[in-house]
Amino acid sequence: MPETVAIPVSLLKKISLAANTFHELEDELEDFLLSNDPDFIAKMRQSRQEHLAGKTSPLSDLKRELCIK
Repeated sequence: MPETVAIPVSLLKKISLAANTFHELEDELEDFLLSNDPDFIAKMRQSRQEHLAGKTSPLSDLKRELCIK
């Protein structure tokens, strides 16, 4: 039994294209689901209000707190 299998380049390209298309679809689906989730939208609105009110901390403070460089 041979240890390798020859795969036509055209088939490999089709598989690669399908994988890339699925990945793009997955990203779009995630965006769609989040944009239609009332809880997520409420959290984003609250976060935006807190940011505008100056109730947020710089990223550098969070990194220092979590010991992240």
